[in-house]
Amino acid sequence: MVAYDKTLLLNIAIVKKAKYWYANKLIGNQQLAAILNTYKTEHYKPNLFVKIGLFLFCIFIVLATLGLITLVFSPFFQYSNSDLIPVVICVLMFAGCIGAAELLIKAKSLYKTGITEALIYSAVCFLFSILGFSLNSENEERFFLNIFLVMFPVLLFGIARYADKILTLVFVFCFFAICFLFLLRLGEIAKLIMPFALMALSAGLYFFTKIEYKKQSMFYYKSCIKTAQFLSLLVFYVSGNYFVIRESSIEMFNLNLQAGEDIPLAFFFYLFTALVPLIYLFYGLRIKDKLHIWTALLLIAVSALTFKYYFSLGHPEVSLTVAGLVLTILAYLSISYLKIDKHGITFKEEQDEDNFLKTNAEALAIAQGFVSQQQVQQQQTNFGGGDFGGAGSGSKY
Repeated sequence: MVAYDKTLLLNIAIVKKAKYWYANKLIGNQQLAAILNTYKTEHYKPNLFVKIGLFLFCIFIVLATLGLITLVFSPFFQYSNSDLIPVVICVLMFAGCIGAAELLIKAKSLYKTGITEALIYSAVCFLFSILGFSLNSENEERFFLNIFLVMFPVLLFGIARYADKILTLVFVFCFFAICFLFLLRLGEIAKLIMPFALMALSAGLYFFTKIEYKKQSMFYYKSCIKTAQFLSLLVFYVSGNYFVIRESSIEMFNLNLQAGEDIPLAFFFYLFTALVPLIYLFYGLRIKDKLHIWTALLLIAVSALTFKYYFSLGHPEVSLTVAGLVLTILAYLSISYLKIDKHGITFKEEQDEDNFLKTNAEALAIAQGFVSQQQVQQQQTNFGGGDFGGAGSGSKY
């Protein structure tokens, strides 16, 4: 189902893990060389800036092609008052982007270069445009619900085909948007159950991703599963954040609050806003998972801003200074405490593929040298061909 070469994806993962092991002195030069020689990852690997450049250039090509096709079809606009011509143009562009992406993946073995990603994302945008022109509805909620319902299986197929994290992000957004719009149709009861329903859905998605992540068959989709897991943690918190509940109740559910009044169950949502990030942080430290820890740190800042919005001291310069001092002291104490490995957690820089070349460039060059020497020896020993080591039957010694 995956469009990319599965052998290449597996080799990339093995080589990345081997470099991690070598950086942490779990394997030696010869073992690393043997792995690099056995599991080939010979594909185009541009750096981040080149990827961004290729992505932007490909987007420019897509837009230029769109402009050219629109210019070709421009004479037909005066003969049609409907959205037929824009739909035809979007269909052509959608088919062209998907076809070009598939061709490049198969013919050039492109993987994470920025080119195929630009084509895939452009195709998704054109598909949204097709649905926007086609699914006309006077009811705005019904209009968006129809679009999300159509896009839901398409995005799921796109994730299965391309294992892309951005498509996963859009897919999860569609999932929660569909659930939200269906709940709105319940009327008055939606005001009461909306936060708790979204909490339950995000919790269900989180536990589902944890189960799927452990399956061997999901090897190619681990980054997508992690993305969905992060979004489920985020939506769970947002569903009970006091600021979100209060402001959405006023704007969307026409809740009229007089001076001094508060929303129903205000104490619960205050407590939820304060405790959930701390629970994320504690759980992340307990299972030693960076996703939970970084999510918790982000949401702790959001919680602080939420309480600051409603309970301001009236002197922002004093608040910022005190908060900065507290954070600096906490950071210093944490760094001092974790300089020595304790409980499986440390402040030391983790050696992984991203900083492997930076800290182990010489070792990697030595390992690559082993690979080159083995290949040269194999090429020199060519019996019967007339080269060195052969029977002399050819024109060369």
